[in-house]
Amino acid sequence: MALTIALESPPPRTTLAAWWRELETRAMATFFTSWSWIGNWLNILPAHLQPQLLVARDGDVIMGLGLLIRGRARMLRVVPVSCWRLHATGLMEFDSLTIEYNGFLTEEGRAVQIKDAMLNHLLTQTGVRRFEITKAEARFAELASAHQERGMLVRTVELASYTVDLNEVRAQAEGYIPLLSANTRSQVRRSLSGYRKLGEVTLTPASTAQEARAFLNALRALHAQKWEERGEESAFVNSKVAERFHDLLIEEAFDRGEIQLLRISVGDTELGYLYNFVHRGRVVFYQSGFRTGLLDKQDRPGLVCHALAIEHNARNGQHVYDFTAGDYRYKSSLATGREPQGTHVFQRDGLLPRLEEGLRSGKQWVATMRNRRNMTTAVLLGLLSCRELLDYVMPLELIAGA
Repeated sequence: MALTIALESPPPRTTLAAWWRELETRAMATFFTSWSWIGNWLNILPAHLQPQLLVARDGDVIMGLGLLIRGRARMLRVVPVSCWRLHATGLMEFDSLTIEYNGFLTEEGRAVQIKDAMLNHLLTQTGVRRFEITKAEARFAELASAHQERGMLVRTVELASYTVDLNEVRAQAEGYIPLLSANTRSQVRRSLSGYRKLGEVTLTPASTAQEARAFLNALRALHAQKWEERGEESAFVNSKVAERFHDLLIEEAFDRGEIQLLRISVGDTELGYLYNFVHRGRVVFYQSGFRTGLLDKQDRPGLVCHALAIEHNARNGQHVYDFTAGDYRYKSSLATGREPQGTHVFQRDGLLPRLEEGLRSGKQWVATMRNRRNMTTAVLLGLLSCRELLDYVMPLELIAGA
């Protein structure tokens, strides 16, 4: 395969949409790398954040696509450096939308080769010195290792998505709940029994885009109430960017069956709402809003709502229920499997990157050693001195900002 790869200005939006959707038919795309997400993300970006297109071609056939935005990162927490990001901006206002399973969209049959060639071109042929990808699909871990062996400095944070195999649920005569641990089974059953004493427990999917918007607004209200009780604000509810993004997403993708909004009720009372994405048999949980306080004890609306949603999607022939990344107890309790993701930072070798990595490794070593119970007093004092030396990085931030 004779690939040609270029970082170029994107074509007109209609052309880019046609390229992307055509490649999707040949790719192992996730919802987050589908045009439904990417096109909608482009729609909410301001003019000064317009991306560049990394495109791989085999002759006239497009084999790989990715959208990169150039921004800033801080090395040593002080020094501003140019940084390119894939399908992200570096600005919390936009990145709090939270893309997952991020990566280049590539033809599936030669995906590893194409992704490697695209990343290699970006890192060695374009002048890019720092590249970040947040919550990347599992294959990026292989690319990170390969480029580290080639002399690139790579920092990786490993993540895990919690999942439920819905084929396994269908194979069980009693459905999903028997697949859980004894403790979680007991919690779900007791909560469900308690709610049923108050009224019939029902799950209702939104059947139209208009009903989906109504469900989402009700979800936002319950979600906001939970955060207000904590004395905090939710970015999902209070961000105008997030509000516009999800309203547009429902308008664009609901009629294609890619948006799932579920209402779970106890009698006439709303127990909770779930907002999911549906793509090629994978149901991806994105956001929720639950009503608490219906029961004095065993009041676990989240566990019950998710359990009912899992059973619902198993009956409807879906293959995976995905809680996405995040180390939350309810996810690990309700899941039957895990899938890897990772955040990766690629940097060209140099003095500052080496110094940053050295300080980072030193702090990690100090933290590890200080936690060892068999440490001698002399070693402890020495490590404390090292920690004090490393903490001189913080005053440098103040100097740089002055």
